[in-house]
Amino acid sequence: MPAQPITRHIVLITGFRQQHGRPTTGLDLLWRGVHAAVAGPAAAVWLCSWNDDFRILAARINNYRDAGGVRIAIVAYSWGVGVGALRLARALQQYGLKVEMLFAIDGVYRPWFPLPLRSLFSRWNPWAPRIVVPWNVQSTWYWRQNRNRPQGHELIAETPECQSILPGNSRDGLQPCRTHQTIDNCGEIHRAILERITHA
Repeated sequence: MPAQPITRHIVLITGFRQQHGRPTTGLDLLWRGVHAAVAGPAAAVWLCSWNDDFRILAARINNYRDAGGVRIAIVAYSWGVGVGALRLARALQQYGLKVEMLFAIDGVYRPWFPLPLRSLFSRWNPWAPRIVVPWNVQSTWYWRQNRNRPQGHELIAETPECQSILPGNSRDGLQPCRTHQTIDNCGEIHRAILERITHA
């Protein structure tokens, strides 16, 4: 019996120091909620580390759709935004696939040598890096915090005329009572993401 095409993929990407098998992370808890609400024969929910080889996942997503249409959403935190989500989106470009939704939780850019400390600059610092969202990501929602460092960096669209980047709440995405280490556990963010994913 031929396998049913998988036409929907939700990919959750953890942050720095969040390894597979740690069930206490906010992304793991959110993955369980999304999996319970969405997973089925035609929908897959993936949990990845920020430094995984996303070319492999992009190839699987392309193969599993059996040449049909596919809907893709990414939920990412910290380096999961600034590294993982960017790599996955670019890998999907090779197959002509778009990301319908990106949810960025305190996304941090990961600069390379010789300026690795730039990741600790606040988004208002003129030397702070910016995260360029690839052109094939259609809609992005972000949340951030300003209580400690690292802090979520500014997100900009590669092609502003056909992409939207919006705050996840009416406070320009700010979660005032959260630190970088706790923002991925925020129930308000989890509920907002679940609502958008389940009603999309």
